[in-house]
Amino acid sequence: MFFTKELKVSNLTTKIAAVSCTLVIGPSMAFAAPAQECDVVIIGAGGAGISSAIALKEAGKQKVCLIEKMPFVGGATNLAATYFTVINTKEQQAAGKGQSIEKYLESKKKQNYPYDMDRLKEFSESSQEALDWVNKIGANITRPMSSYQMGTADGRSLGNALILAMKKKLDESGVVPMLSTKATKLVTKDGKITGVMTEGKDGEKLLKTNYVIVATGGYSSGQEVLKKFAPEWAGLPSTSAVGSTGDAVGLLEPLNAKFTHMDVLRLNPSVHSSNGQHYSLSAARAEGGIMVNAEGKRFCNDYFPDYTQLSKWMLAQPGGYAYIVIDDKAMQKSKRLQGFKAKGFFLEAPTIPELAKKMGVPEKNLVATVERYAGFVKNGKDEDFGRKHNLSLDFSMGPFYAVKTTP
Repeated sequence: MFFTKELKVSNLTTKIAAVSCTLVIGPSMAFAAPAQECDVVIIGAGGAGISSAIALKEAGKQKVCLIEKMPFVGGATNLAATYFTVINTKEQQAAGKGQSIEKYLESKKKQNYPYDMDRLKEFSESSQEALDWVNKIGANITRPMSSYQMGTADGRSLGNALILAMKKKLDESGVVPMLSTKATKLVTKDGKITGVMTEGKDGEKLLKTNYVIVATGGYSSGQEVLKKFAPEWAGLPSTSAVGSTGDAVGLLEPLNAKFTHMDVLRLNPSVHSSNGQHYSLSAARAEGGIMVNAEGKRFCNDYFPDYTQLSKWMLAQPGGYAYIVIDDKAMQKSKRLQGFKAKGFFLEAPTIPELAKKMGVPEKNLVATVERYAGFVKNGKDEDFGRKHNLSLDFSMGPFYAVKTTP
């Protein structure tokens, strides 16, 4: 999105939250609702909004008003599954997983994906500072997973670790989020922002301010916004937060804000559905798991960085689904996977042939697939599909597990 004026607070806000502090311009309106004075209003208490609030308090802003339409904080960050994206940190270098920022950016260019390369470069260059900050506040993201991934030390869900640490820091800062409070309108007068109209449990309230941070950009759970900007993907299950319904669109469109890249979505190729709920099983691939189709065969680079393309390859398979297959070594590394195992998501067997029977795939094919892939891991090269990231699981430790997934 493009905004007209920035409120300079802290580079760390942009680096952690990837959100702009903005002065939004539009038509003026008058309200008689109860009012509250704020130095800054932040709309949305996900990872972006919380880190912005912390940075503003550290910059000396006293009246930071953080509002959240849901009855809890965290937003989509709560559901972040596996890894924190950073490049060439000292932790990765020490584990032999470093790569230059230049090499990383070049790899992204080759994907022919509509990245904002300037923002991606800034993001990459801030990797060490961002990682140091989240660990300073207690997130414990200390396990190098690849040349662009850091995971939690014990394999717990990334979002859980981040939001617990960030909420504690937010509480220490003195900012009390206004929960169950929805922003309904950005108010302006004479071409300048003057407030945010909200609706909460006690009715309407006007938050008077000259600055607003709109941290509600996610819309993958908002079917109407999806149909407008990315109709190709409308109707697919979402593993994002239920509150990610694209509120920023309704707030900013009346003010003639410029939206960019709204048609670019990143699909999740590892969604397991159970009892009407959708869960991201990407941790299984991140811990080295492979994807096989209904024939028990690999069909692509299981950890291709462009998850949308990976999802398209999966949809092209018989039935439009795939199984992620792992061994007990991967299971023991990840508390997230252990939690899903306890929920009954995984098929389990002491041998690969027995696992194939439970999956309903040809036993001979799955055995051959696993044995061939184990050889690639041993030699450090995937000769079939060129997988480079997380090429680590040799299936040497039973029992073995499989989980059915769709995009």
